[in-house]
Amino acid sequence: MSADHKKSQSPLLRFFSRFPRGGKLLIVTHDHPDPDSISSAAALSEIASNLARAKTTIAYGGVIGRAENAYMVKHLDLKLKPIDRIDLSGYDRIAMVDTQPQAGNNALPSGVIADLVIDHHPLIKATRKAVCADIRTEYGALASVMTEYLFKLDIKVSTGLATALLYGIKSETQDLGRGAYPVDIECYLKLFPLANKRALSKIVNSRVPRDYFHYLKRAIQHSQVAGNAVITRLPEVPNPDIISEFADLMLRLEGAAWAFCSGYYKGAVYLSVRTTNVRKNAGSLMSHIVRPRGTGGGHCLMAGGKVDSPSLGLPQLHKLQGQLENKFLALIHKDHHSRSPLT
Repeated sequence: MSADHKKSQSPLLRFFSRFPRGGKLLIVTHDHPDPDSISSAAALSEIASNLARAKTTIAYGGVIGRAENAYMVKHLDLKLKPIDRIDLSGYDRIAMVDTQPQAGNNALPSGVIADLVIDHHPLIKATRKAVCADIRTEYGALASVMTEYLFKLDIKVSTGLATALLYGIKSETQDLGRGAYPVDIECYLKLFPLANKRALSKIVNSRVPRDYFHYLKRAIQHSQVAGNAVITRLPEVPNPDIISEFADLMLRLEGAAWAFCSGYYKGAVYLSVRTTNVRKNAGSLMSHIVRPRGTGGGHCLMAGGKVDSPSLGLPQLHKLQGQLENKFLALIHKDHHSRSPLT
């Protein structure tokens, strides 16, 4: 193969052109993976099997907490393993999907260099060390990137994988209404005839445990409004997914353009920002909110962050949440003294 042809190859094909046939590939998602991350990892696993007969393992940190995500993994028979149960030295190569090295939202040790990185978030400097990287910020969902690869490589997409990818695009873009690009719509329409619509409906309408309503009650009781922003402060939560879920919910308030939600989980304060303001960038905003102690980022209309605080007691955590809320309000030019209860 000529040098010019190698340069013209996609990063994914370059990666597999050097991959040992029948080798072992570890695919790492971001922590507390969402449908976009999970389905993209499943797609990469299918591609690896077809191109290199690779034996793959999908690994994640944290928990799969949101009811819809857990249902999708179980009923579409998607195989994932907690990364803390995996010996990294047992793999020939390591790939990352929907996250990047040193992004602060994955459990891959900082000293481990990923061989392949596929993501749709802005490029992080550490990603340049990866052997192959495919970063596409002009896609609303990474599942769309992986769908394109599957079709271009003429790989048969099973009903289960099509359903997972379809839901990945659907959830990441809120039914193609949040941060979706024409390519996302195109991929969605390609997947739709192949997907199990009954299974998709069951995923979307997954049952939730009784304690979900306890946290929903707390979220409503501890939400305040400042102009067109809603601020929600949760105590310790059962999983970080519930924080982003409630941020999505609060943005539905009539007249709201911003939602900020925080909660405490296993030694860290987790944050979620949602907005309808296309002139601002939620990911950039989150990066400023968590500096200098935390990590965070995202897209134009949605972002997440984390501030590690393992040694803080409840009063100090409450104070930290208040400080983060005030930083958020200052960045969107709202007076933190103007807050009023949601209900």
